[in-house]
Amino acid sequence: MDRSLTNQTPDLSNADSALQDRILAGHQAVLAQVEYFRANFGTAESSWKKDGTRVTVVDETISRELFLLLQKEFPSDDFCSEEGAETAEPIRTKSEFCWILDPVDGTNNYAVGVPECCISLGLLRHGMPVYGLIYDYGRDNLLQGGKGFGSIEGTNPVQAATQLVNEKLTYCMHFPIPAQSLEALKQALGVWRIRCPGSAAIGLANVATGRLDGCLEYRAKPWDCAAGYPICEGAGATFHFLEKPVFPLQSFSPTMASCPFRVGSEIFHQEVTNALKINR
Repeated sequence: MDRSLTNQTPDLSNADSALQDRILAGHQAVLAQVEYFRANFGTAESSWKKDGTRVTVVDETISRELFLLLQKEFPSDDFCSEEGAETAEPIRTKSEFCWILDPVDGTNNYAVGVPECCISLGLLRHGMPVYGLIYDYGRDNLLQGGKGFGSIEGTNPVQAATQLVNEKLTYCMHFPIPAQSLEALKQALGVWRIRCPGSAAIGLANVATGRLDGCLEYRAKPWDCAAGYPICEGAGATFHFLEKPVFPLQSFSPTMASCPFRVGSEIFHQEVTNALKINR
């Protein structure tokens, strides 16, 4: 496989200098981790955290090294990672800009050599996601973008689907899901086409690029969607939380609760809200 990585940012001319500087720095910080990510794919030493999730040395190393690069340029920003240190109470986010990192989204896949995995870095301003970067290992591309900028994969602008991708609704969802939702979706699940890549960020990437109609996620955490949220918006998809919105983010903890969401095309939202019997 050709592992050369060609990429460029979307047009950032409408971003003020503070935002533009951070987007460009985030772009370079993610790229700086790509060779290390590739080199340890399928071979990284791993262990299990108290919550039963896997962590590899690559998660920990990228979390540290990527933030070191950004902290040199933006020392007053907030930095939040899935692999950050646990604290007795969530840490308040106080700065105008906040970075949220999942150093390896799809850690189980990464550890055993399944290519649906990525580096996911989201940039928040006043608590809201404004720009995202996802290095997709399987496609060996950097996907990035945000609302007002458009989204681009490698060097190609991308657009979310406006019509059904396949003959039936095709979307990303990971199990288990709450019993009440499973019951509500029972009939639809016999018709819809479900994809479970093992990485919520990869699911979001596939929505932004028009490969899926949408994502319906019950188990995702803020670091799973902080990058994909603005990328999907930049590509024309719409994002909604199923419960209380986690953004604007006011505090952060590596042990914070899930934030169920739906994101996708108008057709996707219509079908999902009808099945779940919720108001749009």
